[in-house]
Amino acid sequence: MTDKDPLILDFEGVDLGEWDVTGLDDEPADWDGIDLEETFELPPVLPPVRLPDEAELAAQARRSALLADLRALAGEVRTTTVQAAAVNPVFLRLAEEAELVERDGEGLAPGEDPGWLDDLADDSDAMDAWEYTFAAVLDTTLEAADDSDPAVAHDLDLEGHGPALVMMLFLSRRDGVPIAELADAIKESATAGLATEEAGRQWQEWVDAHGDPLRLLLGQLERLGAVSVTDDVARLEPLGVQAVRSKLENDDLFVPVLPAPDKMTPDDLVLVCMYGSDDDLEAELASWTAARGEEQAARELLAFAADGNAATRTAAVTIVSRLGQGAGSAWREALARVELRCYAKPQLAQLAGLDPEGTDLPAELQPERADVAWLIADTFGPISHFDLGREKFPFDFAELQRVSGFEKPDEVFEAIARLDHPDAGAVLAMIGKHASDKTTAKAARRAAYKASTRRRA
Repeated sequence: MTDKDPLILDFEGVDLGEWDVTGLDDEPADWDGIDLEETFELPPVLPPVRLPDEAELAAQARRSALLADLRALAGEVRTTTVQAAAVNPVFLRLAEEAELVERDGEGLAPGEDPGWLDDLADDSDAMDAWEYTFAAVLDTTLEAADDSDPAVAHDLDLEGHGPALVMMLFLSRRDGVPIAELADAIKESATAGLATEEAGRQWQEWVDAHGDPLRLLLGQLERLGAVSVTDDVARLEPLGVQAVRSKLENDDLFVPVLPAPDKMTPDDLVLVCMYGSDDDLEAELASWTAARGEEQAARELLAFAADGNAATRTAAVTIVSRLGQGAGSAWREALARVELRCYAKPQLAQLAGLDPEGTDLPAELQPERADVAWLIADTFGPISHFDLGREKFPFDFAELQRVSGFEKPDEVFEAIARLDHPDAGAVLAMIGKHASDKTTAKAARRAAYKASTRRRA
């Protein structure tokens, strides 16, 4: 067990590549009404983001070309006659949705609130206006184009693609998503359920009448300032990231916000390790260590690890293991901490070119019973608090015996029960409940009772 990475909660595998929005028929497809967690099967915690402060985001919102266009149309309608036919139907639907204008026969008249975009000096007002427009763009763009000629390609499903697009970009925000990949995804979803020949015919019919659906959406979002397209790759801009993050948190999901690189703490790096991608961690760790040196970086991370819980500790020591020889002094100092000794010994052995499980280790690096017990408690601690119901214990205990060096389950569990580890009792209780082998389960339950008795004493 000592030569393997500790347990890390990894949500990097979230994938929206299939862009399946066909199941939205019975749920609201609009941005405010859609449940992102349920629709896209998202985990409760998503990778951290880094954002400008509110003042900078508000300044970017005020520079939005699409907001300027909407404000200009609302002003023009209040001072002169504007024919509805002279305004792009997609843009007109957006202006109507925003209550800036309304139809008056063949002309346009001021809407219910034609001046709400006139004064965005307040940062909060600017952000509210921008995010409201962002939602309206996602909800109305393709529907407005489709409604402008309802006789064209009437079997295409054009609902829900706005939320799917921005979620795909949000989850790929570091590298962006190739336009070709986005185009294939929206076409496949819009034509789902149609025969191949009919799907191709109706798709081309719609494109000939209105243009490519993806380009329509991206065009509106680009003018709003939500996305950018460079070298045929689309990326979400900070305003778009903030809007999606705000919606996710309204849906009770957690999206951590990272401080500026020079303000990063070990806690922030651990968040990146636990929920971000490997590329994210490499970039953040490089910046963090450059400012303080590898030795000091390792000391700060290990101090955080010693005082943390099992999940954050295993993440922190995983980060330190990436620092190589630069962390040697910090690992040696960590031998004095019971919480870190089980990690420090194998790391020091590897740095010395030795096999952590070999027989030629110096005495100070040989694993002791308490070290192995602590490592087991740390490894299974995070899942010991989950409700596993009637599921079996998700680990082969025979493998645990082999790598731990213990011949009998009683020895393993007795060592765990003696630990001053907050998860020791829960780990033993979990094994006692879910281990398939009766002897193992009984030994774990007996040790769990001893652990609870010691803790009470």
